[in-house]
Amino acid sequence: MPNPRVARRHRNLLLDHGFTDVTVAVHTIVWTDAAVLPVLAGMGGEGAWFDDQVARARGDRLFVAIPFFVAAGTRAA
Repeated sequence: MPNPRVARRHRNLLLDHGFTDVTVAVHTIVWTDAAVLPVLAGMGGEGAWFDDQVARARGDRLFVAIPFFVAAGTRAA
């Protein structure tokens, strides 16, 4: 992740640029099977960590939860 803490700024960025009624919601995607391995490969690359995730998937022990943050507000015309 290039900047894993950027979501902390979303609400303030909207407020700083004149938005009102700003809300923030989190949506979490959970994977427990090998379908997520390409995503993990892109995040962590090759190596011991990824090899461990592959082994977990093969043993039906993989658990991956990725939160997505959505910030929205109203902008006066």
